[in-house]
Amino acid sequence: MLSNLKISHRLLLFVPVLAVALILAVGSGLSTLRTTLVQDRQQELIQILTIVRGIAQNWHDREQSGEMTREQAQKGAGDDIRKLRFGNGEYIYINNYDGVTVVHAKRDFEGKNRMGFKTADGVETVRLGVEAAKKGGGFFTYNFSRPGVNGGEAVNVPKLSYSLGFEPWQWALGTGVYIDDIDETFNAILVKMLLLAAAILLTGSAVAVLLARSIARPLTMMTDRMGQLADGDLAVEIPLLSDRNEMGRLAQALDVFKRNGLRAQELTRAQQAEQEAKERRQVAVEKSLADFQDKAAHIVGNLVDASEKVRNHSSGLASMAQQSRGLIDGVNQAASETTSNVQMIASAAEELAAAVGEVNQQVTRSTDIAERAVHEAGQTSATMGGLAEAAQNIGSIIQVISDIASQTNLLALNATIEAARAGEAGKGFAVVASEVKTLASQTTKATDEIQSYVTGIQRETHRAVEAIDNIARVVNDMRTIATGIASAMEQQGATTADIARNINQAAMGTQQVSANVVGVAGAAEQTAQSANSLNGASEDLRRDAETLNTEITSFFNRLRAI
Repeated sequence: MLSNLKISHRLLLFVPVLAVALILAVGSGLSTLRTTLVQDRQQELIQILTIVRGIAQNWHDREQSGEMTREQAQKGAGDDIRKLRFGNGEYIYINNYDGVTVVHAKRDFEGKNRMGFKTADGVETVRLGVEAAKKGGGFFTYNFSRPGVNGGEAVNVPKLSYSLGFEPWQWALGTGVYIDDIDETFNAILVKMLLLAAAILLTGSAVAVLLARSIARPLTMMTDRMGQLADGDLAVEIPLLSDRNEMGRLAQALDVFKRNGLRAQELTRAQQAEQEAKERRQVAVEKSLADFQDKAAHIVGNLVDASEKVRNHSSGLASMAQQSRGLIDGVNQAASETTSNVQMIASAAEELAAAVGEVNQQVTRSTDIAERAVHEAGQTSATMGGLAEAAQNIGSIIQVISDIASQTNLLALNATIEAARAGEAGKGFAVVASEVKTLASQTTKATDEIQSYVTGIQRETHRAVEAIDNIARVVNDMRTIATGIASAMEQQGATTADIARNINQAAMGTQQVSANVVGVAGAAEQTAQSANSLNGASEDLRRDAETLNTEITSFFNRLRAI
């Protein structure tokens, strides 16, 4: 739709758009203004009643401290609050939650229940105030009579009231302000904003008209010059080249278009001259092509001869590769047999090494057993020594017992003599002495037998110790011999392992020889294949050379035909 309008008309559309924007801005501003004015009054009332509640709280604190009774505190608070005035003589009033007026500028209202009081427009201000106070505070509006100025007639005007509760005493604190001045202020600002919007709209319209003319006129000039240039009139003068705005840049672009047209004319003349020079070069090129064709044909002929020689040599190379492959097969068979024999020897060497290792382990076990035997023989020798020492101790004890028996026998003899001397009185004692002598004799005889046994034990123990020492020496000699055998077997095992390792390396070498022979055979096979491929490639090269000669001849013929 807008694409069909002239640019000047599009610019003039700015005027109604500006008007709509101004209407929206003024409406939003006025709404915000009225809200702000009302909120300012509300904040004023909130601050005033907050102060009033602080006064009541102060008297309540004095009551709680016991300084006075509640009635005294409420009276003191009422007297202080009744004196308060603000604004244009506005006052504070207090009703309790039952609707009884406690404080009022008109003292006649105090002590009366005014819950059903209504204003001229039917608003129950006391009831609304009490309900708002119970809810933590609230605003309400109504029309209320205000005395006229200088004794004039009273009129009903809008009034905004705020009520705040004081819970300790169940009081609804209230106050209000007339808000008819808000409407007056709002209307005054409304008139000013409408006048300002009209001035802005008129100014914007004038600016839009001037802009439309300043843009449309130069643009018309540019479109006329563009039409002349499109018709081929390159002598036209381009205006506004010195301007530094968009029109100036457009004029510069048209000037570039004009210069490009002049340059195109010069290019056409240059192309004509270039065509004449091209025809002269064509003659020279044809002559050069003829010379080049002759030389190319000679080179292609040489290429065909060379490919024929390569094919002959490749045939001989394939024959030689076939003979080499036959010889390599024989070498490969011999290498395989050698590898098999070396592997058998390596297996035998490994078995010998395993047997030597097993013998070495047995000798090591024998050495360990001999060492344990020497250790056990030493312990047995020590035990037999202890036994000999114990037998020696027993002999000493038996000697003591023998000495005691001898003394007992001697005492019994003395007792017998004394009993004989005593006569009849000593017969009983003589009998006892005789028995003691008999026991002493038996004890002496028993100790002699035990002594002979102990002497035999000592003698046999000494022989056993000597025999165990001899066994220990023999076992020690066996351990020395076994250690020597183990050392020799360990050296023999190392030698056998070296032999097995060398044989394995030899086996690996023969396997590598076999692998290399196989590789040589493969290389010979590849040589034969390469020779055959070379033979085929030389044949292909010969055919390609002939084809190239044909194509070159055809190319030059086509090139000349152009």
